[in-house]
Amino acid sequence: MTISGPAMHRLLMDGYRDVQQRIDQMRSEFSSIDAQRDQLGDDRSDALINLAEYYLPELTRESIESSWGEVRDRVQQVLMRKEDHRRRVSAGLAEANERRSLQEERLLEINADYDEAKTKQDELASQVESELAADETFVSLSNQAAMAEAALERAEANLNEIEQDAARKLPAYENSTLFTYLRDQKYGTDQYGKRGFTRRMDRWLAKYIDYHKARQSYQFLADTPDQMRKLIGEDRAALDTVMEELEKRRDLVVKRLGLTAAVAKAEQLGQRRERQLVELDKLRDETESLQRELTDLEDTRGEYYREAVSAIRERLAEIDARDLASNARRTPSLTDDQIVARIQGVDQKLDDLDGDTRRHHDEIRDMQRCIEALGRLLQRFRAAKFDAARSHFEPSLDVPDLLDRAKNERDIDDLWDRLRRAQRWGPTLSKQLGNVASNPMSQVLTGAMALATGASKKDHTDRAARRRGH
Repeated sequence: MTISGPAMHRLLMDGYRDVQQRIDQMRSEFSSIDAQRDQLGDDRSDALINLAEYYLPELTRESIESSWGEVRDRVQQVLMRKEDHRRRVSAGLAEANERRSLQEERLLEINADYDEAKTKQDELASQVESELAADETFVSLSNQAAMAEAALERAEANLNEIEQDAARKLPAYENSTLFTYLRDQKYGTDQYGKRGFTRRMDRWLAKYIDYHKARQSYQFLADTPDQMRKLIGEDRAALDTVMEELEKRRDLVVKRLGLTAAVAKAEQLGQRRERQLVELDKLRDETESLQRELTDLEDTRGEYYREAVSAIRERLAEIDARDLASNARRTPSLTDDQIVARIQGVDQKLDDLDGDTRRHHDEIRDMQRCIEALGRLLQRFRAAKFDAARSHFEPSLDVPDLLDRAKNERDIDDLWDRLRRAQRWGPTLSKQLGNVASNPMSQVLTGAMALATGASKKDHTDRAARRRGH
């Protein structure tokens, strides 16, 4: 069984929320990373104190606790500022996501109402078409329109041919000095008034260039297009008269069955849907901006982390573990070597933690691009009207699984390609597209005329209705 457009729309929106929750979960892990960094700092401080108590009097407990306390206070202030900033952005993002979810639910309601209105409109349109096709007068008028359209098309084709012929041949007459002289003298007409020698010479010239035949050809080429255009104009007026009568009979049935109100309701809901999509696009931009700001806060190359890590590194640099190790190796005791090894181990863990933090942040960056791509996918999905009731998808497409495994933008692009390949339209797609392409009432008239005249004249009735619309 296929998946309906509204159901697929719901799956995609649920998937968007799931990806958002995955990003939130990944972000929550940064708190544990901060805690690990604090703990490692405490471990290093304790090890230094132990070493000072063992054999390095210049590293007294008091001096170490004092200097390390200053660093911790500084780091704590940085992290508090970062956390305050993060809370504000998180709250803004949560509020924006809540508004987006609310507006998406509202869109689903509008879509359901719109689909219902379109279905009602199509049902009434079919009733109007069937009733008109059963009307003998409407059938007769439709046949007249079809024949008139066929005759018009032939006449227009002939006119086009004559116009091209005239454009090609008339310049030769206009450029002929002898022909234009006799024409301007009105030779061969009642207006020609020459006598004597001039008359004899003009008669000789006319015979020389076969002026009588040339003038007939010239007049045909010069006058026929205008005459044909006049006749075609009369034929168009006659076709308009027939079409007007067809429209009157259509309008009577449309009014009686209530199609006008149904069309108005569908158009109103369609406009509401477009406004709702604009609102959702604004919310998508807002949430993406907040998402990026929140991601930047956790960036190890960001302002807060650079300040905090710099403070720790400055203090660690004052007591280089390599110098401690060198001193420890010069003593016969193993105790100081073990303490120094602890310090070196803490330093390595701090380095590893920085690497883990960077990798973790890169993963969040990928997921950030992933959810932005998913937002664009939803936008294209709605713009293509894939969320309509007439839209269906092959059941083999497991969207929840694909979204659950999505890790980056490429995965979402692949999902969009799969969606397009799996999408199908219901049996009334042609009517739906027709309603989009033209006025619904014109579409009803075209359908009724096609039913009335039969398949053999359908093309002519379609073109007659389009001509009337233009």
